[in-house]
Amino acid sequence: MNDPPVRSLRGLPQDPPADPVERLKASLKELLRTLLQRAVGVALDQVEHLAKSFDAMAASGGFVLSGVLGGIQARLAGKNPVWGAVKAAVGSLSPGVRVLLVLALVLALVLLPVTVVLLLIALIVVIIVVASKS
Repeated sequence: MNDPPVRSLRGLPQDPPADPVERLKASLKELLRTLLQRAVGVALDQVEHLAKSFDAMAASGGFVLSGVLGGIQARLAGKNPVWGAVKAAVGSLSPGVRVLLVLALVLALVLLPVTVVLLLIALIVVIIVVASKS
């Protein structure tokens, strides 16, 4: 009977063992090695699929989900999670919305002194009204 050579754990062909128990052991080792390779391959495929689905959720899930994932990513990288969340949320917005956001921030900075003056005038009026009633 002419048996094919048995592969070792390192993948190099060996002469088949003469003893049937040794052949069985070698076959079981080969089966275990193949099962482990397949299990690791399936696990790696699942991890890759999960990472792709997270990327797709971040891309299409809106700025809230992008902000959450950006914050988590920044935290895991040892950076400020709030800043990471803000950057990811703004990064997921469309260019038109980003321009509007920048314009709103500039307008708020320009109008801030006017708002402070109006608040001070309102405070002075409230103080005069309270003082005149007492």
